Amino acid sequence: MFDNLELILRPVFVVTALLYLGLSIRVARSSAQRGNSIIAFFLFLAGTLVAGSAFSYGADDPNLFGIGRTLSFFASGFLPVAFYIIYREYTVGPPGTILISMLSVVPIATTVLALTNPMHHIIWSVINTESGLRYTDLTEHYWLNRVHAPFMYGLFTYSVVSLLSRLSAIARAHRKAVVILVLCALLPFVVSISNNYLGMGPPDFPFTSLTVSLLLPVYWYVSITLRFYEFSPLAYETLFHHVRDPIIVLDTNDAIICTNRSAQEFLGASERELLGQQLWKNFPKARELLRQASELDLTQTLRMDNSHVYELSSRPLTGPKGQNLGMVVVCRDVTERRNALDKLADNEHLIRTLIETSSNGILRFARDTSDPGSRYHCVFANRSAENYLGCGTGTLVGVPLDKLQQMEPEKLIAHFNDDTRQRSSISFEVSTETAAGRAWLRISGEPIGEDFSVTLIDITQRKRNEDKMLADALRDPLTGMLNRRGFEKEGKKSVREHEMGAVLYLDLNQFKSINDRFGHQAGDALLKAFGHRLEFCLRPEDVLGRLGGDEFAIVLPGVSVEDAKHIAERLVITASDAYIIQGKEIRCTASVGISLIPQHGEDLWHLINVADEAMYNAKSLSQAQAANDRSAYIEAATAR
Repeated sequence: MFDNLELILRPVFVVTALLYLGLSIRVARSSAQRGNSIIAFFLFLAGTLVAGSAFSYGADDPNLFGIGRTLSFFASGFLPVAFYIIYREYTVGPPGTILISMLSVVPIATTVLALTNPMHHIIWSVINTESGLRYTDLTEHYWLNRVHAPFMYGLFTYSVVSLLSRLSAIARAHRKAVVILVLCALLPFVVSISNNYLGMGPPDFPFTSLTVSLLLPVYWYVSITLRFYEFSPLAYETLFHHVRDPIIVLDTNDAIICTNRSAQEFLGASERELLGQQLWKNFPKARELLRQASELDLTQTLRMDNSHVYELSSRPLTGPKGQNLGMVVVCRDVTERRNALDKLADNEHLIRTLIETSSNGILRFARDTSDPGSRYHCVFANRSAENYLGCGTGTLVGVPLDKLQQMEPEKLIAHFNDDTRQRSSISFEVSTETAAGRAWLRISGEPIGEDFSVTLIDITQRKRNEDKMLADALRDPLTGMLNRRGFEKEGKKSVREHEMGAVLYLDLNQFKSINDRFGHQAGDALLKAFGHRLEFCLRPEDVLGRLGGDEFAIVLPGVSVEDAKHIAERLVITASDAYIIQGKEIRCTASVGISLIPQHGEDLWHLINVADEAMYNAKSLSQAQAANDRSAYIEAATAR
């Protein structure tokens, strides 16, 4: 039965290997800016493993068989190394160059031995039999059994076990993709052991490569849909050590069982020296505070010596079933803040001066018992509050709260009149129209006994900065047009609001060579000039964005097919005109691809992918053909 599969499997392996190669290239291009190419290398090795079986399975020619075996040994040797690097990337940190070099010794040696096998037959042997050539099984040779296989299976097992044991240290949003990747890598591993060492199936049948081929859709899903290459390692242990405040974990006997780096600096000892010691053993007041906080959250300020005051925040540490496991203590040096408060308390005149000269408006409201409705009236207002709320009628003192409409008094009255809950602070933002334009205030109310105070903070500039930052975040800093994020936001909105239209995808044909020849400054100037030409040819309602590099996309809402072709032709013609960059004439043509709404879908990125494919189809035409017959080129660039 297995012999009859040879005619089917070899072409399948060839196609699968090419698909893996294409997938690795796509992932490498997508992850280039993130510096994380190990996933692309892993996919390349998987394709190489399948390609090896395409050469060796059923091969009668020893040379073809040797090529296949060499590719298989190369891939099988480096796959565990790549998986080990993936494990390190998403847990304890990337391995060093020296370690990677050491791990690469056995795969390199195996590859060299496979390449030179006809000289020594260490990896496999060719035997002449009456029925033709026969190749020895892999497990019949010393190098595979004693060196290559132990290294390969051992390193892979270690990586899988270590990765699964540290799964809780990986960000929860990333765990699904990590588990899928582990299962995809584990299945061929189990199949390989079962075939080579447990005798399951014919030894010369490529079970492992067949398994890898069947897993191609899953690897495609993990790479393209889940975008595993975009994940950033986020270990909770790393977060713990990078918190600036000292954090100390105690057991039920107040003995130290864990500290972060800040706590070690704070206590003046390494974690090894602190383990098992009583926290502040010679400081009874601290020990008393810890005992009080053993069963509830507690924040206290504690003077450690004559010069430092620390704020201690203690929280019980409970297990999954609610059992008491100890507590977590967070320390914060509040000496300067406490000294400032003490000085303010000692000098009432200074406090009033600070309040009166504060740029924030400060008011205090109390119930007026002589008022029939017991309404809140203003009993104090500093000068800034007068400036924010005054209408030229004099002081605010004595004015009922409900008369100060700029503060949205209904919210404050409803909050501080609610006797069904404990009095708490309230904070909200309001906007008003002034002669200088729209102004924003943050209203912060704080209970003071039966009264409450209100602080008015001018946040107008912050609001303007936020609006500017939001606009900048959606713009490409080089060309000034929408970046990938901004284009996605505006493009999706445009596609959603129109029943018909088109999406164009463009890039510059000679951009890399221009960059290499004239330098990156000239390349940047060319991108800016090209972007300006595109903007000149478009309508105000069209959405133009730079996706990255020399790639641009345009959403043309409400246009017909012919209009879209006409606009695309005009863009290509405009782009082909000479550019004057740094005093030099530079010629650079553009390619375009067109997808239509709703013929090719209504999802923005799907439409872009369709237009991208159409553009590459149009590139099959030579530049001379495209220049001489624009209409034919545009037809070729329109997705079918």
